[in-house]
Amino acid sequence: MEILSIGEKIKRCRIYKGCTLKDVCGSKISVSKMSCIENGKIKPEEWILDHVAKKLEMDVKYLKEDIRQQIEKNVKELKNNDFSKSYEKDLEYNLVFAEENNYYDLAFEILHLMFNYYLNENKLEKNQLTISKYYTLCKNSRNEDNLAIYYLDIGQYFFNIKEYAQASNYYNNVKKFSGDANKKSMLIEATYKEAACYIMLKKYNKAYEIALELKKLLKYVEDNVKKAEIYHMLALLSLRMGKDNFKKYEKESYKLYEDNNFYKSQAMFNYATVMFEISMKDEGINYVKCSLQCFPKDDKHKLVKFMVKNINKLIENSHLDEAGKICEEALDYAIVLDDLKYIEKTYYYKSIIMERKGDLENAEIYMNLALGLLTKFGTKKDIYFRYMELGNIYHKLDNIKESIKYFNLAINLKKYI
Repeated sequence: MEILSIGEKIKRCRIYKGCTLKDVCGSKISVSKMSCIENGKIKPEEWILDHVAKKLEMDVKYLKEDIRQQIEKNVKELKNNDFSKSYEKDLEYNLVFAEENNYYDLAFEILHLMFNYYLNENKLEKNQLTISKYYTLCKNSRNEDNLAIYYLDIGQYFFNIKEYAQASNYYNNVKKFSGDANKKSMLIEATYKEAACYIMLKKYNKAYEIALELKKLLKYVEDNVKKAEIYHMLALLSLRMGKDNFKKYEKESYKLYEDNNFYKSQAMFNYATVMFEISMKDEGINYVKCSLQCFPKDDKHKLVKFMVKNINKLIENSHLDEAGKICEEALDYAIVLDDLKYIEKTYYYKSIIMERKGDLENAEIYMNLALGLLTKFGTKKDIYFRYMELGNIYHKLDNIKESIKYFNLAINLKKYI
């Protein structure tokens, strides 16, 4: 991905081939002019490049690629690279050349890729450090579309750091100037994410009002999954607000998800979560069961992860018997997979379920099993909280000696967190 000026390419190839400037120039070009070309002081004419390419047996297309064309090619390659190991360094390298040559449009595009990479990798401090430069490049690029892209990215940054009110302002800014046909995709994305901000802020009436704007934009959405997500949002808000059209929107979302049971099961889990919150407990349990029946069984790692999420939700809502059944099944899968993290998690949940049911002896056994595994991969913070939980179980068992032991372990570990 090395970027070289035309002159640098000529000089490098000439030296590699053991040629002098005079050898390359022959009788057609002055040596002083070729020296200036190599040093980037003058721009060569087309015929000179054709002559040099022939003399040095260079690919003429490669030779004629200027710095801008090389950056454009590199950016195109990086877009298809799916976050390789050198992705960040490659972006930084190309950004330097784009800025040095005042290619503000390319510099903006590179920083957009970099900003989204940081968002994806949760490198939020790096996002914060680049915001000022990102805005400057956005202004210098003098492109209204870039301003919309900038607002979308900054909105996502604030959403990720849970500053939902700030995020909603940026998404609303996108909506102000993205009404023409070629910007409809940005308008739809901004509207959807603005509604999501108000959901996180628990301002459901406002979220529903914005979601209805999305419904009017459905004709511009080509991807069925994205259409389904809009209906899913409308269904969730209708359910939460007690509106009659929940079932209608739910049915539309399932129809658009088609055979994608992964999305369908996630949607069912989300409905269950809201049902638990609005005191529709029995309906919530049924949706949990349906979500697990629907979830694809071909990838057992994803299946166990989803089961664990459902177990946690059931425990949160005191449905311990149902949580216990799923926990046993998830543990069997985790053991077959030999996945220590999920074995630990299911042991932990078994302990919580037994503790809440009053079976403290078995709760202590499973909490110790979970702790033994957690020490292999958990953070100090994870282990600190587990010590505290085990100390509480021993306290309930009136085992003061063991209780003090684990509380002391927690206190000593807290110094290093």
